[in-house]
Amino acid sequence: MDTVIGRVGGKCILTFDFTFCNFIFGLLLDNRTSAEVSSKIITLKNNPPEAHLRFSTLFPVIQTDNGGGFADVATHKTGLDNTREALLFYCDPNKACHKPHVVKNQTLLRDILPKGSSFDELTQDAVDRVFSQVNSDKRKHLNGKSPFELFSFAFGDELPSALGISFIEPEQAILSPRLPDLIQAEQARS
Repeated sequence: MDTVIGRVGGKCILTFDFTFCNFIFGLLLDNRTSAEVSSKIITLKNNPPEAHLRFSTLFPVIQTDNGGGFADVATHKTGLDNTREALLFYCDPNKACHKPHVVKNQTLLRDILPKGSSFDELTQDAVDRVFSQVNSDKRKHLNGKSPFELFSFAFGDELPSALGISFIEPEQAILSPRLPDLIQAEQARS
């Protein structure tokens, strides 16, 4: 779990990366406060993407940094009934080597949403479409498969869709900063 920041003081994205296959999805945050992050996690717990999958099934272990957005330890570790639901580990500050699988996804994400760009005009639908592109990119270390393919194999075809992620044919994937403009133009036409 991590946050990706747009412009300072603006919206940001809470990311969840499944390290076994590099599948990633994100939730748009109005700000990077602990209350905002906790609110999104509680929403995920109240509305599991699949009725048979609890938060603890998807996230038995959570690794994150020790930024202020992740200060509400109880929300991350315990279920809605206050039972322990997940193990929570914090990385050392400035140690990307503690979560190397996240780095590739964040590099691809930054190809689309460059550092310092504003996320203020993004919608959750646009964020889902960005992550759909990232998850459809075939990876050499996954034997030429995409994160989407492996995640779907492991959890079924319905879960990616329930998380807002759809498959894009790799040759049609757009991993460039023009993607948000294309999405906004398409939304304006609708």
